Amino acid sequence: KGLKSPQESLSDLGAIESLRVPGKEEFRELREQPSDPQAEQELINSIEQVYFSADSFDIVKYELEKLPPVLNLQELEEYRDKLKQQQAAVSKKVADLILEKQPAYVKELERVTSLQTGLQLAAVICTNGRRHLNIAKEGFTQASLGLLANQRKRQLLIGLLKSLRTIKTLQRTDVRLSEMLEEEDYPGAIQLCLECQKAASTFKHYSCISELNSKLQDTLEQIEEQLDVALSKICKNFDINHYTKVQQAYRLLGKTQTAMDQLHMHFTQAIHNTVFQVVLGYVELCAGNTDTKFQKLQYKDLCTHVTPDSYIPCLADLCKALWEVMLSYYRTMEWHEKHDNEDTASASEGSNMIGTEETNFDQTLKSRKKSDYSLNKVNAPILTNTTLNVIRLVGKYMQMMNILKPIAFDVIHFMSQLFDYYLYAIYTFFGRNDSLESTGLGLSSSRLRTTLNRIQESLIDLEVSADPTATLTAAEERKEKVPSPHLSHLVVLTSGDTLYGLAERVVATESLVFLAEQFEFLQPHLDAVMPAVKKPFLQQFYSQTVSTASELRKPIYWIVAGKAIDYEQMLLLMANVKWDVKEIMSQHNIYVDALLKEFEQFNRRLNEVSKRVRIPLPVSNILWEHCIRLANRTIVEGYANVKKCSNEGRALMQLDFQQFLMKLEKLTDIRPIPDKEFVETYIKAYYLTENDMERWIKEHREYSTKQLTNLVNVCLGSHINKKARQKLLAAIDDIDRPKR
Repeated sequence: KGLKSPQESLSDLGAIESLRVPGKEEFRELREQPSDPQAEQELINSIEQVYFSADSFDIVKYELEKLPPVLNLQELEEYRDKLKQQQAAVSKKVADLILEKQPAYVKELERVTSLQTGLQLAAVICTNGRRHLNIAKEGFTQASLGLLANQRKRQLLIGLLKSLRTIKTLQRTDVRLSEMLEEEDYPGAIQLCLECQKAASTFKHYSCISELNSKLQDTLEQIEEQLDVALSKICKNFDINHYTKVQQAYRLLGKTQTAMDQLHMHFTQAIHNTVFQVVLGYVELCAGNTDTKFQKLQYKDLCTHVTPDSYIPCLADLCKALWEVMLSYYRTMEWHEKHDNEDTASASEGSNMIGTEETNFDQTLKSRKKSDYSLNKVNAPILTNTTLNVIRLVGKYMQMMNILKPIAFDVIHFMSQLFDYYLYAIYTFFGRNDSLESTGLGLSSSRLRTTLNRIQESLIDLEVSADPTATLTAAEERKEKVPSPHLSHLVVLTSGDTLYGLAERVVATESLVFLAEQFEFLQPHLDAVMPAVKKPFLQQFYSQTVSTASELRKPIYWIVAGKAIDYEQMLLLMANVKWDVKEIMSQHNIYVDALLKEFEQFNRRLNEVSKRVRIPLPVSNILWEHCIRLANRTIVEGYANVKKCSNEGRALMQLDFQQFLMKLEKLTDIRPIPDKEFVETYIKAYYLTENDMERWIKEHREYSTKQLTNLVNVCLGSHINKKARQKLLAAIDDIDRPKR
């Protein structure tokens, strides 16, 4: 039939392949093909410039219009091959460039993700700071302030000359007051005005003075208005000299509490005005007009008009502006902390008695920390009668060994059995709890478990019958063994009000630790009388038994920590939280407050117990460490129970945990907070990429399979595909398999 003309070919464009960008696998294949870089560059250079024009350029139409009226099949095929070679060279070049920039793209994406996380947290912190400022403002109660003391009547002037001089001075007061206000000498102006008021009240029966008193009152109100203006300047540019004058002026007026209320109002207003003006400027700039409709919008609505391009600069300027306000607020707090004592002294000496609540208003929520719960600070040893009796017996045994050296080994052997039995009894009474040890955190050390097993096998007779006759027979057959100890029924270990017998636990455990310390002191003396061939026994007794006494603290106090806080209730409260929120929250969840109340109650109970028995610092530290560690692990477990979670929900988790840490640090001196990284690392894992997450799972074996699985399914499921999720779940399964 012959070849078609170009015009006829226009109706048959479907046969021409559309140009497209090769995929990732095609890029890899193109790069793997052998090529001549110089030849490829020559092919690219031979491409007509029109192909690099705008996207609207119709390549197909252009090529068809170039064809001659009479077509030659061979020439067309050659021209087509040339175009294909040019396309292959361009595709190869594009693939090289894309793969070359791949690491830089990934690195920049990580930086952007990290920046986004930091900005989200910064926004939450700033919002939380504003909320705290409002709470602090509302927390202050405005004390009823009385007027100045009733004007005292003065005696009649002795002479008319003195009266006239005083009147002349009063009439010149206005000039001096104006000068003082221009110099910002507010305390001096108020002092002068108050003195003039007193004098004017005395001479009010003179017609030339009768109107001066009301005028001075107006002047005093004018000064107070200027004081309020001067106070508002503190919010953005704190000047110590300026603020000192303002505070002195308010103190002379007897309105320090009013000053604080006004100051908090100004700080709140400064924050609002600052952020509003910054956002308004960007909105008007982006809108490109000076329409005043934006100025009438609420701040929340105004923020919706910020464009994506101006979001980052606007947020940066907001942070800078808020930083200036917060800096002034911080310096104001520093000023009040420094002048506490001076304010108290001034209040007690001045004619206007300012209440204790006013003078100590900046003491901003401070919490007293206790590092050693005790009736007094005397670090006397805590001893039981049993410990004292054992020490007395050891003294007698040592005298016996000095006199009868041939039996020294037997005496030391029985002494070791006495200590073994004492240690075993304390553990049996206060430290054995299989349910808590199953958690893995309250487990005794392997050395302590070995010691306890050895004592039980060699010394404790577990098969003694309840029948007295059988007991005597069994004891005769087992001369080296004694019955298992039994705790007195008077000791109650199940009451939460007494922190589950904490006083008894402290007395028993710390007396045993004290006894072990005394045995350490006696080691050189025992070693001196011990036969050389038996000295390994003595060394074994000290290394395997005496040195393990202090390790009993962990399992014994772990039981108290496991019951003192209602961790199950916290899990129930966390289960009711909605984590798939769509906006960043400024208020933490109620489970944080509930948990903090539990710790406050634990702190109060600890104080109550300390009224009976001194709680040494190591004991209080162990108790707090156990409670905090359990709480943090419960928090992670609660996060692992989440069914749905968004980016904003993960930011809410960070907000909750930061709030918990901030309040917790006021209750305890333990630093760093135990298992803090355990929670933070789990929360931040949400932001990891697929490859980083796989490596993270292999490196963090401290998390349970359930916690890791939830992290992959719920948290990462929103931004990874099914294949990647299955790969991560397989990695979790591989890690868990050796444990089974």
